[in-house]
Amino acid sequence: MTLREPTTLGDVLRTAREARFIDLARVERDTKIKARYLAALEHGEYRELPGAVYVKGFLRNYGLYLGLEPQRLLEMYRAEQGGGSAERTRRAAVPQPRRIRSHASFAITPGLVATLLISILVLAFGAYLVGELLTFAGTPGLTISEPAGDLAGWGSSEYLIRGASEPNATIRVSGLRENPPVTAGSDGHFTFLARLLPGSNLITLVAHDPRTGRDSAVVRRTISVLLREPSPAPSGSGS
Repeated sequence: MTLREPTTLGDVLRTAREARFIDLARVERDTKIKARYLAALEHGEYRELPGAVYVKGFLRNYGLYLGLEPQRLLEMYRAEQGGGSAERTRRAAVPQPRRIRSHASFAITPGLVATLLISILVLAFGAYLVGELLTFAGTPGLTISEPAGDLAGWGSSEYLIRGASEPNATIRVSGLRENPPVTAGSDGHFTFLARLLPGSNLITLVAHDPRTGRDSAVVRRTISVLLREPSPAPSGSGS
């Protein structure tokens, strides 16, 4: 006795399922396809199914679940429905116009290039305006690195002050014996020699940004100078 090769879609599905020793209830749990629809597919009762779209989805999922080729199952379904040859004839007669239109719609044209360039220029100009607005609206910075804070007991009448501000900013100094203006370099750094008086020297510094015309916040440092009194000359001895 020889086994008959399955010839219908339903035979193929049922044979593959029974070869795996799986019942319809388990297939329903695993694929979420109702058992009555699975039974209708295996018996060729396509009228019991909700529609052609659903049938194709059921066949794809059921075929993958059983390890079958979904495309082969769909071709068998079309053949049994009498639409296999008609479908092949329709595909040969119509040369896929949608795909052609899709390629044409994305063709690069001079108008598209010009539009992209204009958009890029507008975005770049907008970013430039925002940057300039933030620059002119901001207050210039001013930091003093030496001395980092107030300095007490300094033993000299001079101190080299170092700091940083905006490039080419003018640093106004007050509170010293001499208060010359100081100009920061192109990197914003500056140094100047402060000539101090004996006692407490309250030094006030303000940076002026020439680009924006705005002044920085005031920075103050106090340097207390402690100079030793000169030793008295020894008195001469009597003869």
